[in-house]
Amino acid sequence: MPDEAPAIVLDGITKTYRLYQSPSEQALDVFGLSWLRFWRKPQYHDRAALDDVSLTVGRGERLGIIGRNGAGKTTLLKLITGNFAPTRGTVTVNGSVQALINIGLGFHPEFTGYENIRSSLVYNGLNDTELRAAIDDIVDFVELEEYLHQPIKTYSMGMQSRLYFATATAIHPDILIIDEVLGAGDAYFSAKSADRMRRLTSAGSTLLLVSHSTTQVLQFCDQAVWIENGRVMLRDQALTVVNAYEKFISEMERRKKTSSPSQPVTERHWLTERILQQLVAEVDAAKAKKGAPHQIEGGISQWEGEPGPRIASFEVLDVDGQPTANLTTGDPVSFAVEFETAEPGIYPCTVCILSYTLDGKWLTRHLSCEYLFDFTAQSRHRVTLRYDRLMLGNGAYLISVATYKVLDLKDLSTAEFYEILARSYRIQVRDEDLVDATLFHHPASWRIEAIPHERPSEAEPAEGLAMVHAVDRGNSNDVALP
Repeated sequence: MPDEAPAIVLDGITKTYRLYQSPSEQALDVFGLSWLRFWRKPQYHDRAALDDVSLTVGRGERLGIIGRNGAGKTTLLKLITGNFAPTRGTVTVNGSVQALINIGLGFHPEFTGYENIRSSLVYNGLNDTELRAAIDDIVDFVELEEYLHQPIKTYSMGMQSRLYFATATAIHPDILIIDEVLGAGDAYFSAKSADRMRRLTSAGSTLLLVSHSTTQVLQFCDQAVWIENGRVMLRDQALTVVNAYEKFISEMERRKKTSSPSQPVTERHWLTERILQQLVAEVDAAKAKKGAPHQIEGGISQWEGEPGPRIASFEVLDVDGQPTANLTTGDPVSFAVEFETAEPGIYPCTVCILSYTLDGKWLTRHLSCEYLFDFTAQSRHRVTLRYDRLMLGNGAYLISVATYKVLDLKDLSTAEFYEILARSYRIQVRDEDLVDATLFHHPASWRIEAIPHERPSEAEPAEGLAMVHAVDRGNSNDVALP
């Protein structure tokens, strides 16, 4: 097997399921006994879970797979792991595969944690030396201590999740497949799982991650695939795909609110297909057209809400008021938003600007007061958020801009937005120290005091105060410590 061979190749994959009207219809057809009901034909119809899917995943790639429930994501993974055979097409997998799809599969509830760990590792072919090292690694990770001597049927769901995840990831496969398990457990376990995932992928394993958490996809994956109705709608950089998918979900929710409950199913499907085609075309057009320096490659991810003010332009301005995408820590910076509307009127509006790390972690949120935009007298309005000193450290960051008609932070369920440009802009920040990995430089000052020893008795004289001399870091290395 040549080293340059892709890890996974799917060529024209179609997977069709036969859906029956009743369990008896299914049983008779599966066993070839449908002739017993000679007076009528079996009642069923075929449904394609995957429809002509072609996909190539290179070695060491980290690919996220997103889509709505029933889109075909899990079927795709089970074809790769060999659980299912395709109806048409070929699946080629080069390398060992470790899959976390059916969580806990192969673990016996009556066995102890230790017994399940050992049997799982032995099944995966580890020798004695590898087995001992893997068991030590799992025990250290799960932190279940004496519970490992108890049957796992006595474990809580969180404890079981720790054990399943640790056991599966103690083996270093060529291809690691994970389906919706990173969200299990408490925050502490989630953080440990994330760190374990990073170490696995940095060691060269190919990763396929299915998750409804787009933040996880941005955190762990370089590229992403969006699957809808059994078809690959888009494959691109993770942020481009996530933005397009989230915009699709927002648009579907908006259409659902405005459509009639009696709308025919065929018409709903037609509208869905139309929205999908439009979104994919927008991404392709945005990539072909070079936008502003601070726009991301996949184009602006625009979510439309209530009728009202629309964001006509957004600019990042440097100390001289010039548009830029490259900033320096400590310098002034402004974010300017211009608004316009199709219908003149007076609109209440709260402006929100947020910043994120590239892996989708939320950093800052700035909310304006509620403005009243009078579009009867003026055709445009401009709102500017200014930082006297930019405190972000070295790195790239994403910016979202949103406008709200109603926004109550105490009850976000009542929020009504006019427009959201979700993670549509990118800035690059450079600090004086190029190797400093600090994310945020919080304003602060240092203070030092010398504390005298307490007098043990009146017979002993009190010691004098210790003299402490400190100089500012960077001016001198001669610092007297107490």
